[in-house]
Amino acid sequence: MSFFDRIFSKKSQSADTLCYEASFGRYTDAYKSDAQFEAWDRAIEQFEKQEYRKSLLDFIEYIKNPEGSNIILHSEQPVSFDMLQGSKTIECRLKSGVVFVECRIAAVSEMNIGFMRRLLDLNYELKYVRYGLTEDRVVVLRFDTPLTDASPYKLYFALKELSIHADKQDDLLLQEFSFLHPVRSGKIEPALPAEADHKLAFFRSAIDKAFHLVDHGKLKTEQYPAATGYILLAAMYKLDYLIRPEGGLVDRIEQIHKSYFAQDQKNIQLKLKHLRQEMVKLRQMSDDDLKAEIYHTISTFGITTPATLPVLHELIDRETQSIQWYIDQEYNEYALGMVEYIAGFSLFNFALPLPAKDLLHLIFRVTEAEFFKNIKGNQTLYDRGKISKAAVRAELNRLESIHQKKYLALAFDHKKLRYDSPLTFAYGILQMVRGLQLQKAR
Repeated sequence: MSFFDRIFSKKSQSADTLCYEASFGRYTDAYKSDAQFEAWDRAIEQFEKQEYRKSLLDFIEYIKNPEGSNIILHSEQPVSFDMLQGSKTIECRLKSGVVFVECRIAAVSEMNIGFMRRLLDLNYELKYVRYGLTEDRVVVLRFDTPLTDASPYKLYFALKELSIHADKQDDLLLQEFSFLHPVRSGKIEPALPAEADHKLAFFRSAIDKAFHLVDHGKLKTEQYPAATGYILLAAMYKLDYLIRPEGGLVDRIEQIHKSYFAQDQKNIQLKLKHLRQEMVKLRQMSDDDLKAEIYHTISTFGITTPATLPVLHELIDRETQSIQWYIDQEYNEYALGMVEYIAGFSLFNFALPLPAKDLLHLIFRVTEAEFFKNIKGNQTLYDRGKISKAAVRAELNRLESIHQKKYLALAFDHKKLRYDSPLTFAYGILQMVRGLQLQKAR
């Protein structure tokens, strides 16, 4: 194909075939509206008045996501509704004064001692719910409680435990036992080909880029093991945040994270060896297996822990001195990796205050600008080696106007930012986050 053919070929393609809408990071139910908090207060008040059915209905309003797409209310008298959680639908029914909750996990074609023992072990890990087996040999997760004992607090923690385990364990059990068959009941929307191909290419390139820096960069793992850890972990968290995988890939990333930070007797060299090996396995996943983990779901509960601003400030303070050392020694690629590590680690582990979350997101919009060119609604902030100061300021002003509805005194300190390179910009954003002071409007 000639040069001009390539130009006109690209122009002839529809923008819709090249770009797609995207969500980032793990789902969290930590961001509740004022209406939801009011529903929670009503639920508690009604429960204390022994108006148990009304309390349950208000609780349903509390757990609805902003679109209301996660709850399917069948009836208010008697109360009957379904909750969506990833690939699963959880059935919630009020019968004869008892709240019954059940989710079908997988169909069993044969009985197996190892499998039954596995379910028993899983039951010991649970506080509110339990695994069971129906007469037609379907593994289910169940919870039940008298309506008179179904306080909003108990319901929240019980339904969250059931929902998260149901969505997670169906994939893990199916991978572990070949005689299980999937029971898909949630609302799953497959990714469009353009999205799947784009995310697949980024998945491989991000890992390759991290491996190349570790293997051919200025700092050798034997002498600077911490630098290698930052680079590899930053890549992994970046994949989790930008690609937003589902299914078994989510669990694999979680297990890699837990293994690296486990308080065991392994030294850092052994941990890095294991981290590298696990990331190689991720890199070697087939295209079909990777694409099978890229889809869209609707959820009710999230797994990230809500974190206050001081928690994030402490993390930034702990790492700032190290970042500055890498900058002073002109190890800029490693310094940038550390900034991305802090952003990725925070977004992986915590449900952050929204202003802080949106600022950390800006880091990736610059450091991974090529990735964002395929995302609808994202104005380019970095192109051809230059950061657009005007575009960044416009975006910061937009974010300020959104969050000032909740935090009246919110003001981003633009003096923290520099625009001469992705590193100085990303580091400036980190300092901007460190300087945030959030006071809610009364």
